[in-house]
Amino acid sequence: MAPVRTLARLGSVPAFFCFKIAAAILLLKFCASFLTVGEYGEFAQFVQLATVLNLLAVGGTQNGLIRQSAAVEDPERVAAIQGAALLIWIGAALILVGPLCLFSKAISAVLVGHRGAWPSVIAITLLSIAGGPGQIWCGVLSGRKRVVVSLFAQAVGLFAGTGIALFFIVRGEPHAAAVAFASGPLLTLIVAGTAVGGLRLNISSRDLAIRQVLPLLRYSGAFGVTSGYTAIILFGLRSFYRQHFGAVALGYWIAANRISDISTQLLGLFIIQFYVSHVAALDDGAERQRFILRCWAAGAALMASVLLVFSFAGPLLVSLFLSAAFIPAMPVIRTYMIGDVLTVWTSLAMFTAFARGRPVKYAVIEIATLSLMGIIAFVLMLRGDPRAPQLAYVAANAVTASIASVIFLSSFIRSTGSPSARKTAFTA
Repeated sequence: MAPVRTLARLGSVPAFFCFKIAAAILLLKFCASFLTVGEYGEFAQFVQLATVLNLLAVGGTQNGLIRQSAAVEDPERVAAIQGAALLIWIGAALILVGPLCLFSKAISAVLVGHRGAWPSVIAITLLSIAGGPGQIWCGVLSGRKRVVVSLFAQAVGLFAGTGIALFFIVRGEPHAAAVAFASGPLLTLIVAGTAVGGLRLNISSRDLAIRQVLPLLRYSGAFGVTSGYTAIILFGLRSFYRQHFGAVALGYWIAANRISDISTQLLGLFIIQFYVSHVAALDDGAERQRFILRCWAAGAALMASVLLVFSFAGPLLVSLFLSAAFIPAMPVIRTYMIGDVLTVWTSLAMFTAFARGRPVKYAVIEIATLSLMGIIAFVLMLRGDPRAPQLAYVAANAVTASIASVIFLSSFIRSTGSPSARKTAFTA
């Protein structure tokens, strides 16, 4: 039964990813058909607000919650981790709800250019905060290797939110559609709350829960620092690139970057939902090394298959998902996809550190790779090379992947011992 459950967890990741992409495409098509460009912009702004608030509602602890839940077996400690996440949610609600409601008119003006949409700001704020426990329970379920149930709960919320949003989009009501979309996590909360009851976690004592708050925030802090640093590097490079090569070249770069983000989202979903929980629970070094090696082979094959499909059907795919105007961006996109193959080792190195309780090391790897990419891109831009972004992306990940490979192989050889043991480890 264990292999069957493992295959089910693995299969649920691409299934959820495909469902998520399908929902995004469906929303885009309906918005293009039934809303004006301006109305679509307002809908997108409010959806982005909901996305940010979903993150803030639980203090950015989702991934840390998965890791912490996976690293312990004692139900009392799992309950304490859940209790800590709920305390963070309560604190976030106390901090966010009042100011966001008080300044809802100003937020409306920033988002859509006028103050009249303030009721939508308040509604999205309250819905996003209310859905926080659903995120927490999904994180606990994933950490306890209930990935199928966790992703099913998220899919139910996404399905409901998308369906109701499409109804209002057809009616030409973008603000109501955005509020409807933000209501989906409430269904996730119901489904995940019911499922987490099966774990039979007792209510943790306040003292035990409080002691778990700081460890969770260490993980969210690592993600916050790397996310902020990524934004600074990208926005800075894009501004410099626009000045030197123009808006059209920048558009090609952003399109290639966006496609790369979409293709690596599946890798990221696999790492968060499957890889982290497994590595956190593996104490045997040799077994962990073999598992990492298998995951690298699977991840590299996945990214290579995306590159192969694009190499043969690039013009069709670009015309279908973007437009014929982006055909000249194909070389940029293809080069980015080469970098996506290399980034598998970088991602595994980062999240192995994360899963083993070293969020600072996780952040250092990410920041070092981004810094190297930024330096290479900046130098190439100064030399007048319009290929600077994609070449820097490939080069930085190649360097990080090489370093990670050397460290991994050295550790692998030490942990597996004799040549015969190494042979067994590679073929396991």
